Amino acid sequence: MYDKLDSIAVGMSRCLLKVVSALALFASVNTTTVADEPSAAKWRSSQLEVINEKLQSVDSEETRLELLAQRTWLRRWEPGEMSKMPTSSSATEDDDEKGDRELVEEPLLANLKRPEGVAKQEWQRLIALQAGLRQIDTNEERKENLREIIPASQRFVDALSEALVPSARPHATPVEQLNTDRDWVLAYARYRLGRALAYREIPVVRERWPIEDPVAYQRRLYEVYRQLNEQTGGPRAEFILLEDRMLRRSGEKGLALELLEKHQGSIDVKWYLKKRRDLLQELGWEPPYREAAKIYFDAGYRDDP
Repeated sequence: MYDKLDSIAVGMSRCLLKVVSALALFASVNTTTVADEPSAAKWRSSQLEVINEKLQSVDSEETRLELLAQRTWLRRWEPGEMSKMPTSSSATEDDDEKGDRELVEEPLLANLKRPEGVAKQEWQRLIALQAGLRQIDTNEERKENLREIIPASQRFVDALSEALVPSARPHATPVEQLNTDRDWVLAYARYRLGRALAYREIPVVRERWPIEDPVAYQRRLYEVYRQLNEQTGGPRAEFILLEDRMLRRSGEKGLALELLEKHQGSIDVKWYLKKRRDLLQELGWEPPYREAAKIYFDAGYRDDP
């Protein structure tokens, strides 16, 4: 009987903790009001002065580009007027980019014609590998399935590379490497692998599945990222969230924020609002962070446990 009472008490305590946490979150994200806008504008002016001073004595091109990105975003931000939804036409895009935004969706091998030189049995194996990977690598279950996703995506990348790329166009340029649907299948497979590896660094994931060899892990992540970039010839809107993650982990958070804004039209609403909020928090920019957090909360989104 006492065990049951203890269990009930623990359950009630956990529920109460969740309620308190939710109320605290609600209070924190609802502190940005019209009355805060003058102080936010004052903060922005002060922050821009700090950045301009740093630019006067910058000692590396990487630092200069990061500071310029931070300054560009702050100049564009108007307190109280932050966008509540990603727009299809970003203010950071030039005219050429606005005319070339059609995204390429991940092709399904099952819908493609088997290429010459690939045996029927091997082609069926590739189809099965892709189908199995897509089944476990979903937005809802990605964190829980990482232990299966990483080896599954690695097997798929290796099998595709061996079966399709070397025999077809061993000296292809980056542009030629995205000429066919099969090329895009490989690019998406590399993206899935890189994204899954990057997920290992999420605190809740790292707590459940510690990275035992950080050096080997980082080497593997950067190799997958390099292969994807070589194939695509640089950042592509389809894979922009991995590019953004790589900038964030290297400390280039201003550049990551500007990249996010530039490609906001190709990003799912939740991920755009969440990553904008997170980047502003990581930059230590409290006024815009609070505004972004309120927008994320008011949109009905909550962070996964």
